[in-house]
Amino acid sequence: MKHIFFDEHQHWDRFVEKHGNRVRANVIKEVDKFRTCGTYENGFKLFVCEGCHDVRKIAFRCKGRFCTSCSNGETEEWGRLMAEDMLQVSHRHVIFTIDEGLRNIFF
Repeated sequence: MKHIFFDEHQHWDRFVEKHGNRVRANVIKEVDKFRTCGTYENGFKLFVCEGCHDVRKIAFRCKGRFCTSCSNGETEEWGRLMAEDMLQVSHRHVIFTIDEGLRNIFF
């Protein structure tokens, strides 16, 4: 996605130039977050190994709804939490709907 939006042809920038007055501000904000996701511009954590003194910089993610990597993880986490809350019961209540033409058979 990033390559399509922000490659050398600058598709997103040209789109905003042409249609910017019709694009909601929230959409522009989410795409801007997506543009800098995983870069050191957003900040980073610095990890240093106490043994070998190896240094690693881990860039912060944007956690935006539009971002293909961040939104996927958020969606999976939300699904996992919902499954824990909803499916940890000793019984389930299920309602079946029977077509009107078949109701006489079941009555």
